[in-house]
Amino acid sequence: MQFYFREFCGKEFFNSHACSRQLSRQPYNPPMVTFRRKLNPMNRLLVGILACCTFCAVSAMAKRVAPKDVPPLIANGIRYAATGDGRDSFVVATDEATGKDLWRVKVFHTRIEFWRGEEDNQWIFISDMKLDGNSLLVRNEKNRCYSIFLNTRRVKNRPCGNVFPPQEPR
Repeated sequence: MQFYFREFCGKEFFNSHACSRQLSRQPYNPPMVTFRRKLNPMNRLLVGILACCTFCAVSAMAKRVAPKDVPPLIANGIRYAATGDGRDSFVVATDEATGKDLWRVKVFHTRIEFWRGEEDNQWIFISDMKLDGNSLLVRNEKNRCYSIFLNTRRVKNRPCGNVFPPQEPR
């Protein structure tokens, strides 16, 4: 270390950055020189094609199969239909004669957890509906059942039992 100091830090270099680092007894790290290499047109084209293929492959893997259509139920001139975006699922009651929405009830909410993967693979939709007296029975894709009381529009969890036919897992 002393030899390096004497050889490099002569009178003309004594006030330079390297000598001040030596005098404070810290190791000298010369500044790094980085080289930037430009891509020729052929390499640019290949990088572009590779980036495009990677994006298309990744975006194609994350798509969810579309949910099955749930036919609306009609009773006493009121049409009950299932709607939702995968996060929130609703039942909408519409007057058949006028086409006016009477009410809309949120049946369930799906919490999306970022650590479990893609958002669209966590969505849950309504898969079946059935009228049972003064209530509407609703089942989702995870075989969870809910009962909506039509006079109060209150939603409660309910065991499915034998009300719905068996459904294939999604």
